[in-house]
Amino acid sequence: MAYFNEFSEFLYQNSYPDVSASVNTPRGFVSGLQHFSLYGVYEGRTSASPFFNEQAYLTLYPDVRNAVASGVFKSGLEHFTFNGAQEGRYSPIGTFDSEQVYLKKYPDVAAAVKQGLFYSGYDHYLKYGQFEGRVPGWFNEQAYLVRNPDVAAAVGVANPTNGVVTFNSGFEHYLLFGQYENRFQIFSGTSGNDIVNSFGANGTNLTGVDYVALSANPVDYTLGSTTFQVDTLIGSPVSDRYLLGFGRSPSNPNPRPLYVGGGNADYALIRNFTKGSDLIQLAGSLTDYNQVVSGNNLNISTKNGNDLVAIVEGVTSPLSLAGANAVNTATGTFVIT
Repeated sequence: MAYFNEFSEFLYQNSYPDVSASVNTPRGFVSGLQHFSLYGVYEGRTSASPFFNEQAYLTLYPDVRNAVASGVFKSGLEHFTFNGAQEGRYSPIGTFDSEQVYLKKYPDVAAAVKQGLFYSGYDHYLKYGQFEGRVPGWFNEQAYLVRNPDVAAAVGVANPTNGVVTFNSGFEHYLLFGQYENRFQIFSGTSGNDIVNSFGANGTNLTGVDYVALSANPVDYTLGSTTFQVDTLIGSPVSDRYLLGFGRSPSNPNPRPLYVGGGNADYALIRNFTKGSDLIQLAGSLTDYNQVVSGNNLNISTKNGNDLVAIVEGVTSPLSLAGANAVNTATGTFVIT
């Protein structure tokens, strides 16, 4: 019998109506998991978990892709179930650096993997991490739950009809629904140098700072420091907001500019920026900053002290205020594109 550590009953039954129709019928299956274990994994059914991406797995491991193409395995998921997990392989979740980022964010997990207690960080995440509020990649689980209280209320709650827990984490909700519902999310870094990747169907928010949400109404937060660190912010293929400054809130009486105070030793390197679509949020006003084209990039720095704030790759002309509502006087921030 096949067993997959993070099988999603909800996703599997919703992806395969024929299986759902047969569950709990006189001659049917007890659950979608039973069907998957006995038949589905051998039939090439791959919608068994929001944390396994079939195409990404095959792209990451060409040898598995060739084995599937030659008929040795029906799918990458079948390979992972019987071989890949024990070999320390993982499925990229959203971005291709999830495994590396997970081990960097959680040194205790990295140590456990090194000791052989887990096959990989991915293995730890499926068995324990997701239930502990840990997240692969830079998705901010804590902020997502605070800013989306209905999701927080649903996490870990079993359906009274069938006893199935639909969401084990906010990240699971974001993968399945949140990214398509325009819900607030943020991909945030740490107090060190980070390469923050984001992903989402309708755009994302990115920052290199450690961001902690305190409340949703009113919006309140605390931030870590970005002084003397260089962060690379890589957006999604759709519209993104690069957060290089935050507005005033109950805990922050003054707007908070980032990457200010370290001269040229601290800044954000912004990649995949598209003028007219992506946004850069800054604290203060447009007149507080200089924009200078340098080669194929745009450098943004403070006007007083010429402190480098950001390098925007591939942009060769200054950015402008993003429309009539670009300036938020209440928070003391503005956005440019």
